[in-house]
Amino acid sequence: MTAYNKAGPDKGGPDFERREGPDLLCRAFKYLAVIAWLLFFAALVVSHYARPEMDSGLVRYLGLDIRDYWRPRLTFWLVYLLWGSVLVSVASLLLNRMRLRRRGDHMHFNIIILLLSASGMLFYILR
Repeated sequence: MTAYNKAGPDKGGPDFERREGPDLLCRAFKYLAVIAWLLFFAALVVSHYARPEMDSGLVRYLGLDIRDYWRPRLTFWLVYLLWGSVLVSVASLLLNRMRLRRRGDHMHFNIIILLLSASGMLFYILR
C-alpha cells in the first residue's frame, strides 16, 4: 500500500469531506431564518397599522383629527412578534455558533442583520 492510499482524499486525508450533503442542523438554519424573517415581516405590517398617524401640513391645514398614539391592541401583538423574531434569531445564531467547525462553514449574516433590526425596533417601541 502506498502512502497516497493511506492519507489520500479517499481514505480520510486532509482533503476528505465526510459530509455528503446538508444535515438536519444545516437545514434547520434555513428554516429558522425563514421563520424569523416571516415574523419580522408580520411585525412590519402590524407596525404600519399600530403606529400613530402622520401629522403633515395638509392635515393641519384641513383641521383633520389624527391619532397621535400607538394602538394598544396592535402594539401588544407587535411586541410579541418582535420578541419571537429576536428569539428565533438568537436560537439560530447559537446553533450556528456551535456548528462552525470547518473552514467551509460560514456565519449567516442575514440573521445578524435581522437580530439588530428587530431588537432596535423593539427598543424603540418599549422605550
